Amino acid sequence: LKHTICFFFPHSAMLQGVRVVELATLVAVPTAAAVLADLGAEVIKVESSEGDDLRQQARQAGEERSPLFANCNRGKKSVILNVCDAEDRKLLHALLDTADIFMTSESSSGLRNLGLDFDTVHRRHRRLIYAHLTPWGQSGPDSDRPGDDVAVWWAATGLMDALRTSDAAGPPRLLPGMGDLVTSQQLVAGIALALVHQQRTGDGQLVDACSLRSGLFVNGCLLTMQARAEEKLGVPGWTAETSKKNPMRADRTGTFNPCVNNYRTADNKFVMLMGLELPRHMPGVLKLLGLERLVPEMKGLPGNRKMFIAEMDKAFAQVKFDDICEAFDREGVWYTPVKKYEDMLQDEQAGACGAFVNVPGVEHKLLATPIKFSEFSGVPKAPPPELGQHTLKVLEAFKSKL
Repeated sequence: LKHTICFFFPHSAMLQGVRVVELATLVAVPTAAAVLADLGAEVIKVESSEGDDLRQQARQAGEERSPLFANCNRGKKSVILNVCDAEDRKLLHALLDTADIFMTSESSSGLRNLGLDFDTVHRRHRRLIYAHLTPWGQSGPDSDRPGDDVAVWWAATGLMDALRTSDAAGPPRLLPGMGDLVTSQQLVAGIALALVHQQRTGDGQLVDACSLRSGLFVNGCLLTMQARAEEKLGVPGWTAETSKKNPMRADRTGTFNPCVNNYRTADNKFVMLMGLELPRHMPGVLKLLGLERLVPEMKGLPGNRKMFIAEMDKAFAQVKFDDICEAFDREGVWYTPVKKYEDMLQDEQAGACGAFVNVPGVEHKLLATPIKFSEFSGVPKAPPPELGQHTLKVLEAFKSKL
């Protein structure tokens, strides 16, 4: 093989010897590339003279560096190239000649116009893994449409609509970046498998990830139940129009299992019960809440679930958070506190499981690679690069050959 990939040396970096060229911006693909860098790959980020969009947003906000950029780009090298310029594209191809993986989130049409689409690149770089993340996928009527995290992963997959609590209610406000981060890890998994294939055969291939498939996949529980309902009833698109009531249009009082729900305590905190097996979990919860009288009524569930939830709401409203948590712990009740995201950086369990890392040159915590390995730490070794910091060093050898 042209390159040697160090997969089987447990105490060296897992991806030592793997070179990645990234042509991407914002969150999804840069995060995937950052994970590869954490695992030991050399990641060369190709940027325009203006830099990644997150750099530009930081400048517009008067910040020296975006914390999100730091999280998505730690441990990389930065090279400035104008891929719209023919001479700079020659340098990019020279760089790809030495690479194992090319990662991009540029539009399919834009890549085709530049001769950087998969078919063209694959003809020249046969062993190169070409990892492309798009909003809508590589084919279909929407494949060339623009799209982002909220518009595609949330809105276009049914996830946003499924969170409405009634037909009259609008969609809720959604948290940024969730779809991008989930899809980024799907891309990492695809690249890992393609690396195994590359090592065995010497051949590269297209790794195709897209936000639409990712959002549909994480909504798989609802979609498979929907598919079964449509097949059983023979009614495609079974919704409020055909059933007169969409079962997903419900707030927490419509939860089928009162023992899988959240409840507010007297001091305005919340606990989330995890009693999926009602006969096993519900009697103990009712006893601790002083609701033993409701145990015989369990046979009426889920039909009388609203009554149970109302009674449990009243009981939880009479107890303090620490007291009920102590009682649950003592009696082995399955639950978890509902925590605030702003408290998670100091959370004992989050710290113990290795959710955060301190990176040299970055003054605040960053998110760690979510998968841990017994033989390799996967800790970032360097801060995010300055714009163009490595241009001369990386490209000097190639310029002399062109």
